[in-house]
Amino acid sequence: MHRFQKQTGFNLIELVIVIVITGILAGILATFIARPVQGFIDLTRRATLVYSAESALRRMQRDIRRALPNSIRVNAGNNAIEMINTVEGARYRSAPPPGQLERRLTFTSADADFDVLGTLLTNGATSLRVAIYNIGAVDLSGDPVAGANAYAGPDALGKNVVTPAGRTVTISNAPVTANEDHINISGGGFQFSFDSPNDRVYLVDSGISYICSGNQLMRYDNYNFSNTTQPVPPSGDAALMADNIGGCTFTYEPGTVQRAGLMTLDLTISDPETGEQVRLLHQVHVDNVP
Repeated sequence: MHRFQKQTGFNLIELVIVIVITGILAGILATFIARPVQGFIDLTRRATLVYSAESALRRMQRDIRRALPNSIRVNAGNNAIEMINTVEGARYRSAPPPGQLERRLTFTSADADFDVLGTLLTNGATSLRVAIYNIGAVDLSGDPVAGANAYAGPDALGKNVVTPAGRTVTISNAPVTANEDHINISGGGFQFSFDSPNDRVYLVDSGISYICSGNQLMRYDNYNFSNTTQPVPPSGDAALMADNIGGCTFTYEPGTVQRAGLMTLDLTISDPETGEQVRLLHQVHVDNVP
């Protein structure tokens, strides 16, 4: 004789109750989870904005610190910076080694050959220019000095602080004296304006500009800087540093005898979807001792 066991299960009412309770619990959990998830999304978005601005400002800071002393200038709109890029620096020979008068740098006439103390990393380069004692458009007292501005080009006396772009500068090892390099300037040499008090010589290559235009921050390099007014933009190689720029302001205090110059970089970047903005401010101390 077979006995049938009674099988029971969920009825419709019980199933509906379970669904309702599950929905309530899911809603409660979603309320607690949604805020942390949204917070993570917001934090990621802001971190991306900060990283974009920080990367651009750090690149600008690196170029500013490498700039030729007294070559930084800002346009009237405070949205463009220009400077002359320094590749390397050394000290030239103001006094010759025994029996080698031609190895010192003279300032009374054009000089085509002189030695620098130490070994330059750019040994063998021929595309650089030589700069000595760039004071700028005016000195620290605010007075103009003829032949002391790298941007002005040769003055009426035929003197300046940087070799013209058409001259070839060749750097080679000087075998006569150990731990020295030799610099040759083509075209019969060049007469520099002033003797540096610390015998400093700089090797420079091109101008560098940062320009905020529209909603982009652009960097320009590899162009001739011998111009009396800042070109906006210059005819050089362009690279995008940051986009979605909400605003930028560059201000520069050249400094005085008592203190170094100060460059202030104020950059705001916006999120195109939410409109949220991040503003960063960097200040860079500039050593303008030529």
